[in-house]
Amino acid sequence: MSIFGLKTKEQKFWDWFSKRSERYFEFEKEQENLFDELKLRLNRINSDLTFEFGPTSQNRQREFIISADGIKKSFPDVIKLVKAAPEYSNFKIIAFRQPHMDFTQIIFKDIQIDFRDVFFRYGKDNGKIGIELNIRGYQNNNDWGSASFILLDTIIGEYDTEMNLSWIERKELNEKELTKLLPITDLPKIMADYKKEIQN
Repeated sequence: MSIFGLKTKEQKFWDWFSKRSERYFEFEKEQENLFDELKLRLNRINSDLTFEFGPTSQNRQREFIISADGIKKSFPDVIKLVKAAPEYSNFKIIAFRQPHMDFTQIIFKDIQIDFRDVFFRYGKDNGKIGIELNIRGYQNNNDWGSASFILLDTIIGEYDTEMNLSWIERKELNEKELTKLLPITDLPKIMADYKKEIQN
């Protein structure tokens, strides 16, 4: 609340969502209309914000993920909005797209990347990590660049991809270099170990 007792735009968003939370919990019944309205409401806070809903869990709860779609300058608005969220019995409000290590591939437009076809090497860079992605079948164009970001979001999450990678290079995998490279599934542990290292 402001010093004049007026509600913030974040509080207004959650007031609006709270009145409709049961409908969003069962959004499949009217998905198009509900998603269009939710996007419009998020746009009032920041036009970069987007969202995802997880499946219904055994304890009847869904994840409601609010994302900046990988746009770093909008990360503070995601954090501010999630911090302002009330407690819900049927929703778990989460900031940023989370890692999904149960996935084995990503598909973007006509590009399909299997995790087994992605390797990397890395360097430590002033508290962050720089990586060189070596991808089997990689082509140097915008769609492959976007697909590689989705891959990294899936492996380490949206926040670490944008905030804890200092540089990202991409190249087609040279099979002769495989012994010098690490599988992409090793990246989360390397990232976690380096975070511990710089905190100590």
